[in-house]
Amino acid sequence: MKNYYKALAGFQQECPVLLKDTDGYNYKYIDLPKIIHTINPLMKKYGLGFTQKLGTNKETQQPCLTTTIFHFESGEFDTDTVDIPIVDMKSQNLYQSLGSGTTYFRRYALSCQLGIVSDKDLDAYGEETKPVAKKELDLGVPKKKSNVPTGNVPDDLITIKKGVDNGKDLEKDIIPWLKKTYDDLTIKQIKKQAHEQEIIK
Repeated sequence: MKNYYKALAGFQQECPVLLKDTDGYNYKYIDLPKIIHTINPLMKKYGLGFTQKLGTNKETQQPCLTTTIFHFESGEFDTDTVDIPIVDMKSQNLYQSLGSGTTYFRRYALSCQLGIVSDKDLDAYGEETKPVAKKELDLGVPKKKSNVPTGNVPDDLITIKKGVDNGKDLEKDIIPWLKKTYDDLTIKQIKKQAHEQEIIK
C-alpha cells in the first residue's frame, strides 16, 4: 500500500477545506457535485480514482454503499462498506428516502476515506455538535500549544504511533483524542490504516 498512501498524502496536502454552503433543513452541507468537482483534478494529479457502488449487505439485508479509493498505476486500493438505513421521511416515498440516504452517505464516505476537511462538523440530523471537554492524549513528549489531531491523516498516524510506543491505549486514550477532530466514519478509516501499517495490532 506504499504507493497508495504516498499518493493519498500528496492529495491531502493540496486538498482545500471545503465550505458547507448548500442549505438543508436548518443546516448547511457540502454538495456532492462540489466535492467531486474539487477533488477530481487533484485525484488525477496523484494517480487516484474512486468508485461508489450500491448493494445489499448479506448479513443485515440493508442497502449498503461500498466506496473504493484506488491508485491506478500500482493497483493498490482501500475499500469500505457502510449500511444505508431506511428512514421514514416526511413528504418522501421509500425510493426517494433511499436516494436521499445514498447521496448523504456518498458525500460522507468519500470525504472520510480521502480525509477531506470541512469548515464545520454537523451530525446526521443537521444539528451542530456541541464540543465536549475531553482529556488530552499524553504522548510522553513535551507538550505543544495544542494537543489535538491536525486533521491531516498521515501526520496524525505518526502521532498515534508515538502514543502507542509510549504505552497509550487505543480505546481509552487514542480514540477520544481522535474525536476532537474527526467524526466516527473517519476514525474507522484511520484505525483501518493504522492496522494495515502495523501501527496498532
